[in-house]
Order: sequence, then C-alpha cells, then structure tokens
Amino acid sequence: MRKHVIKVVLFAAALAMMPALPAMRVQAVSENDADKDKDEKTEEEIMKEESAAAKHQLYRYYDNLMLLNDDLSEEDKKKLKEIMENGKKLINDAYRVSDLSTYVSETKGLMDAYINKVIEEIPTSTSEFLVIGDNAPVSQAKYGEQVTVIVPIYNMGSEWIDDVTVTPTMSGSVKEWPFEIEKTGYSERITEIPGSTNKEETWLNHREIHYTFTTREDVLSGYYKLEFNVLYSRNNKSETAKLYTFVKTEGAPGSGSTDGEEEESGKSSTPRIVVTGFETNPQEVYAGDTFLLTIHVKNTSKRTAVSNIQIDLEAAKEGKDEDTLYAAFLPTSGSNSAYIDTIPVGGTADMNIEMTAKADLVQKPYALNVKMQYEDEKYNPYTAETSVSIPVKQEAKFDMSTPEVMPASIYVGGQSNVMFSIYNTGKTTLYNVQVKFKGDSISGGEAFVGKLEAGGTGNVDTMLDGVAPTMDDGKIKAIISYEDDAGNVTEQEKEIELFVMEEALMDPGMEGMYGEDMEPLEEEGGSKGLVIGIVAAVVVVVIVVIVILKVRKKRKQAKELAEDLFDLNDETGDKKE
Repeated sequence: MRKHVIKVVLFAAALAMMPALPAMRVQAVSENDADKDKDEKTEEEIMKEESAAAKHQLYRYYDNLMLLNDDLSEEDKKKLKEIMENGKKLINDAYRVSDLSTYVSETKGLMDAYINKVIEEIPTSTSEFLVIGDNAPVSQAKYGEQVTVIVPIYNMGSEWIDDVTVTPTMSGSVKEWPFEIEKTGYSERITEIPGSTNKEETWLNHREIHYTFTTREDVLSGYYKLEFNVLYSRNNKSETAKLYTFVKTEGAPGSGSTDGEEEESGKSSTPRIVVTGFETNPQEVYAGDTFLLTIHVKNTSKRTAVSNIQIDLEAAKEGKDEDTLYAAFLPTSGSNSAYIDTIPVGGTADMNIEMTAKADLVQKPYALNVKMQYEDEKYNPYTAETSVSIPVKQEAKFDMSTPEVMPASIYVGGQSNVMFSIYNTGKTTLYNVQVKFKGDSISGGEAFVGKLEAGGTGNVDTMLDGVAPTMDDGKIKAIISYEDDAGNVTEQEKEIELFVMEEALMDPGMEGMYGEDMEPLEEEGGSKGLVIGIVAAVVVVVIVVIVILKVRKKRKQAKELAEDLFDLNDETGDKKE
C-alpha cells in the first residue's frame, strides 16, 4: 500500500503539459508567413521546422517526466533519455511530415511504458503512514471561476493518528500557485484518523478535506502540482509530512501554459488562418454564369482566438495586353471583400460571395487569390495569403451546313452521296466528332471527323445505301456525336431528306422484246404494247419530277431557315459583347 497511488494523475499531467504538434499543412493551400517576408516556404524548410517542433515536443515530454518523477534512479533516467534520443533519431530520418506525429506518439508510448514499470515504488508522501488516495478525481479549474479541491487522506498504519492539521503551500507566483490568496489562513483540522488492519478498513477510516479556491485570471493552462504540509500526533509524539496532488487548469486565451514554452520563445505563437476548401453553387461554373462561392477557413491556433478578420478576393487577370486586362470573376455586389467578427481557437468560418464569370473565358481553371487580415486577442495584426482554383467551362456548340444529297431520290439497292460541313461555333474543343445515319430505308454512311478546335470546320462526305422503300416523308436522321475534355459524350440529331423508291421491275410479257428470239408481233398487238410502254414511261417521269420538285422546295426552305438562324446568332453575339 505504500506504492505510488497517483499514477494516473502523473500520466495525465505529462500528457496535458505537452504542446501539440503543429497542424499539418493543407494540400494545395499556401500561407503567408510573416517571418518569411511573405515568401512561400520550400518543402525542405517546412520539413525542417516540423522536425524541430517534433523533437522539441519529445524533449518537453521527457523533461516533465523528470520533474514529476524526480526520485527516479540514475539508471531509470538514463533509460528514459535513451528512449527519447532514439525517437529524435527517427524524426531526423523521416521523409514525410505526416510521419513525425507517428514517431512522437510511439516514443511517448515507450517512455510511458517504462515509467509504468518503476512508478509503483515511488512514494506520494514523506510519511510512511499518510498518503493521498487515488480515488479522488483531478479537479478542473478555469480562470476566474471557483473550484473545489478534494484531498482524501488515508492512514496506512495500524496506529491511530490524532490532531491532524493540513495546510496548503501557497505562493504569489502564477507559475507555482494557480489560485487567488483571499485569506490569511487555509489550514484545516482533522480530529483523528483511525488505524486499520486491512484495505477495507483503510478505505472506511479515511478522511477528506475540501478546499474552495478562486482560480486566478492569469492562470496558465496545464497541470499544477499542489503541496500540503501535514502536522499530526502519533503515540503522543508530533510528526510532520508532505502530501501532493494535482489540479488541471484552463487559462484565458493567450495566457500561456505551465510548460513555459511561450515564455522561453519570448512571444506568443503566431495564430494561423488557412483555407480548408471551397464550394461553388452550381457545382459546375460556365462562362457567363453567376455562381455563389463559399470559402471555408479555419483558425489552426490551439491557444489564440482571432478577430476583426477581413478577407479580400482577387481574380486572375485575363487579356492579350496591358490595355485589355480584366478580372476573370466579378462580384455581383461590386465588393470583393468580406468581414468575419471572430474565429475561436480551432474554430472555422465560411465566407460567401456571389460572382459572375466573364462570358468570353476559355475553358480552363482560373486562380482566385484569397488575402486575409486579422488580429489576435492582444490586437497584434497578421496577414495571410493563399489561392483557390475554380474550373470554368464553356458550353460546347456546333452548326452544320445544308446537306447536299445527290441524287435525292434512289431505288432500293442504289447509293446517294451526302456531303455537309460541321462548324465548331463554341469556345471549347470538340473531340472524336463522328456522324452516323439512322433511317428505315437506308444503311451505312458512318463518318469520323476527329478533333475540332474552337472555330474549326470538319467535312463529311459519305455514301448511303438504299435498303427499303421510303414509307414516310423521306426524312432520315444524321446523328452527330462528340466528347468534351472530360470524356463526356454528347449527341445531337439533324434531319435530311432522301427518298428510296421500289426497284423498277420489267413486265414479263415484254421479255425478249429486243432479243434475238423475240417473235414478230401483230400490227395491232405491237401498237398496243408501244402505247403501254410510253404511258408507263410518262408515269415514271412524272413521279420523278414531282419528287425532285418537292425535294428542291424543302431544301430551299431549309436553306432560308438556316440563314435566318445564322443571322439571329450573329445578332445575339453582338448583344453579348
């Protein structure tokens, strides 16, 4: 029972007194470093800084273990130092920033495991009879608020202890005593603590003292080790002892910590605001569209809140020369700035601004610079700068010339030549442009055009086969498909006219009419056959003439409609510009 009974408290103290490893950089987010004159740090410099912070954290952890366990043997101290040095070597050999926190955690775990083996024999009291019990929770004290500290005292001997007086060791230094000194005496008296012969009796016979303190406004964050002087009587003889416990404190933002790291550096750590991501609504931004931009920012500091935050957005400049430069994005409200009142320690905030993408932007990502100005709780000014990249898309558009179909009327089994041009009228490239034809009366005609740059032209020259007579108005479909730069396929249909007629069959009665075996016809019969042949020929000619006139009429109407649409597009483009 004379073992160390506050092991859990010691471990909690060691853990809490360690400063956290600096937050890892967010990929694709660059920050303005005030100490680097706003120049971006290289990967090597970042790795060097993070490695130094990780090694410093290990040293702090080792140093606090030494302070909390100052009665360790020289051999134990040497072993703990060896574990720490091995951890530092791992950090020196690390290739990635993400590995550093792993090495720190593993090394701390090894030191904790070693301490766990030897800590059982470390006394918590200078008396072999009196100890503080390990069943009392560690008190939580927040700056400016009251807290109750419970001191459970156990008599580990069989002899009674009388006239017990317990007095805390106080100090006016905030580094040594976390509470206000509001009266001259804080001694508490216990009449007696009976002796015990077993654990159950020891627990039943223990006594508790409750202290109510007011936490200092300038208290440091971390763990304080509280010392209590005990005066008691045993066998009518006065004896003294010292008892120890811990209290966990929460200081005001920017107040510092009990490990003294801020005091050694000579200044508070620099609070950082970083952009953690952004969103656009709608998700895909097209040139000429208005969209809502939401930027997510975070205060990465674990000690300092930031306030009076101004965020300015600056879009990339576009144009061919200095006289024609313009911003790719323009805020609809006319202001490209936003204001955030405050972001607490580790907190996040969102900035929303409605913007319009210029109509003539080419399809590509555009950078948007994010400049931030803010203050810490002591009104020290800071700046940071980063950028986000917003992809802008252009709507794919094309047009086609009036198809030339020659001949416009064919028999089943015949072929017709179809020719037309495809114009890329948009501002983005069309990939894998190809044409297929669909109709019950035709087959074949597939054509591959390939890549069409913005403003480019592709030509289609193909042959269609007549496979069945036309049973409708003679319209077939030309299906034009293309891919955008993301591989998405788009199809559009255009109609053209092509008539397929039933194949002309010769009258069996006229077989051999001009052959060698043809028998002479009687004069009347010959005249009758001639008349029938002439009539049939006239009927065929009339049908062909009607079809051709109908096709030419529709082609003329389609041409006039295409010219009207082209003129309308020109007028619309002029208005946009």
